[in-house]
Amino acid sequence: MKLQIVFNCIITSLFMCTTSVVLAGCSASDSDPIIIKEEVKEEVKEEAPAACTTGKLYNEKDGIVRVDLENPSATPNGWTTENTLSGFEGTGYLVWTGNDNFSTPGIGTIKFSVKITNPGTYQFVWSSRITQGTSNTEHNDSWLRIATAADFYGEKASTGERVYPKGTGKTPNPEGSSSNGWLKAYMNRVGEWFWRTSTNDKDPFNVFAKFDTAGVYDIEISGRSKGHAIDQFVLYKTDKTLSAAQTAVLSEITCK
Repeated sequence: MKLQIVFNCIITSLFMCTTSVVLAGCSASDSDPIIIKEEVKEEVKEEAPAACTTGKLYNEKDGIVRVDLENPSATPNGWTTENTLSGFEGTGYLVWTGNDNFSTPGIGTIKFSVKITNPGTYQFVWSSRITQGTSNTEHNDSWLRIATAADFYGEKASTGERVYPKGTGKTPNPEGSSSNGWLKAYMNRVGEWFWRTSTNDKDPFNVFAKFDTAGVYDIEISGRSKGHAIDQFVLYKTDKTLSAAQTAVLSEITCK
């Protein structure tokens, strides 16, 4: 009798245990047990993008191009990357450490190719700085050329008067040095990074490029004054503002 009672207790306990397990895995509308499988997640490692063996392309978006300058040359070319002066953006900036080239553009040329999808007239402005001395008219300029644009010129904001680089066949030409489609591009602020690009000595004109069709265009910069540093540049359509260009995300980079 006692053995029967113990046996019945064991059977009852097993039944209750099994029932509780089944009920724990049932839905409200189905009495069949649900088998829950643990999902094993595999770690996905992102691969670094392959280097652009054919060169980088900076893509315009919504009428704005914003480029953080880096030296495209793996061999010495007169430009050095530095990061000692505060206020720059990114990981560093470029400084012309070669000789002064006041009358000879094209030395130490660095090239940045931009893809324009919204044709029109764009203003060019860079953030640059004087890194030597205390004069606002020395160590303050570099050479600039956008030769593949339909038009490349300086324009006076108050009058609309224009000047064109020497060597393009267009006149009038700017006061000061210019040659072979290059403009002297300068700023006049000491002790800070400053968003300004002017041409035409003693009477500053803003700098513009006109792109008639969508396509790829080359922005060329070469060394002029030793100690001139450049951090970033922007190109923005004339219906945009410098402030909008300065705060835009950096242009997407693709390979040519």
